[in-house]
Amino acid sequence: MNCFLSNVSDLIADPPLRIMAVVAFKFRAARLRHLLDVATGFAEYGDGAVDLVVTTTADEAELATLERLFIPLRTSGMNMSFVPVAFDPDHPYRITWEHKRVLRERFLADPAYSHFIYVEDDIRLSPLNFAYFRAYRERLRPHGLLPGFLRYEFNDTDHRTYLVDHRDQTPSADVPCVDLDLVRFVNVDPPYQACLVLDRELAAEHVAGASFDIEASTIYGHGEAERANLAFGYEHIPPGGFSSRYVMPLDRGSLLPLHGSLIRHLPDNFTNRVPPVLRFGTLPVEAMFRGDACARSLDRHPADTGQ
Repeated sequence: MNCFLSNVSDLIADPPLRIMAVVAFKFRAARLRHLLDVATGFAEYGDGAVDLVVTTTADEAELATLERLFIPLRTSGMNMSFVPVAFDPDHPYRITWEHKRVLRERFLADPAYSHFIYVEDDIRLSPLNFAYFRAYRERLRPHGLLPGFLRYEFNDTDHRTYLVDHRDQTPSADVPCVDLDLVRFVNVDPPYQACLVLDRELAAEHVAGASFDIEASTIYGHGEAERANLAFGYEHIPPGGFSSRYVMPLDRGSLLPLHGSLIRHLPDNFTNRVPPVLRFGTLPVEAMFRGDACARSLDRHPADTGQ
């Protein structure tokens, strides 16, 4: 079993990081429990490491509810704020794009921030997930690729875990890939992950690209909410047959997705409530990958620095 880090807190604290995390929350009382879980995950990154911004359609009374919801987190050291957004019934998913304005006007304007995270309101991005991204962001940099995440859920009937966005196994043979020690990174289809993690270099690149604009990003396909995080992965794709910049890690010892790449989709609705004919939430986590041969030899890519 590959172990890519020995101490998560060391990766988070050295060098000192300042993270802005933005959560898009269309106010619905039934989803408050998920929002609390999401915020709690960020509170666990370390004392004062995260500034949490919730872009929300909440009115004045609902904002008071959100304030009460976060009472247990007040002593965590995490700063919390809300950005009210008017709900547009003609564009119900427009709130998923509000983080772009925060990224440009607040994150990039303050050099104290090191990383920007956007998540939908039901995705728990843990400190381990963030440490995984940081570690492999650097190791994949020479290849022009980015470490991706895989959403998973728990099934109440058979008590197994299933992937949300993938219906069929992804081959790890005869596909573009990069081997880093015992971890193989391969493209998956779709590369959707309901979140976006950027360092300052990636943030500046994002703001300058078509993926940052709600209309210009339509060249990449997908719906409005999906493009809000997914479109960035279709820019500056490296040569070698890759379909996006996001690659997902296969641990070659266990043949499982690397644990740090698995992010929890809190509602568990795809595997428990989506009609089986659609096949979402039906692929077990352990069945994600098949095969074990890389079609693209590493000498066709820049050398891995190991940094």
